[in-house]
Amino acid sequence: MSRQTLKRFGRDGRGIAIIEFALILPLLLTLSAVTFDLVRYVIYMRKLELAASTLADLVARNDTGKITQTDILAISRSQLVMFPEAMSAAKDANVSVWTLLKWSLSGVQFTPTVAGCTSNCTYTPKVVWTSGQKRSCTTPPVAAPNTAGPSPTTLPSDTFGPGFLVVADVVFSYKPLILQSVVGSIDIAKSFYFAPRYVTAITFDPSGGSTSANACP
Repeated sequence: MSRQTLKRFGRDGRGIAIIEFALILPLLLTLSAVTFDLVRYVIYMRKLELAASTLADLVARNDTGKITQTDILAISRSQLVMFPEAMSAAKDANVSVWTLLKWSLSGVQFTPTVAGCTSNCTYTPKVVWTSGQKRSCTTPPVAAPNTAGPSPTTLPSDTFGPGFLVVADVVFSYKPLILQSVVGSIDIAKSFYFAPRYVTAITFDPSGGSTSANACP
């Protein structure tokens, strides 16, 4: 190749632009994929929040003061309406949807820590019935900061007060599309809390079975 040809090649920016594009393309594709995965994660998180809210709200609408295992299992399926992506993820992974989407519904009764207290009372929670993954019947939930993440062993401090509380806990095992082999699955957890709308408390009726749900002793 002559010196003149080399000079012309050096002055031609087209080849450099192609090389630069070839170098930056993988980075652009990776950034696009990561952005897509992040948006997908946020969507799943919001859908899971809606599923947990719906579970607690449906139980809180009970107007008889009693709930059966049959009622609870029917209500639990509402998650799949609010969060149909869970079924798609389970199908892709060839597993049951309930392997990826774990839930519990519980009834919590608060009573004054000091019997007979009438003002400025502190309250102790007790799980009186639970279902699904189930909260502990023997260990009372402890107060946690309102900004703390959901946990089956805690309740937000703002929920501590007189009365009854319906608690819904939902956890979804999220698998990223990118770097799945590195990070594995990520648990997204959401909990919601509602007081009964029409009754003062909701008790568990074992007439519908007690394998997936039970009253606490």
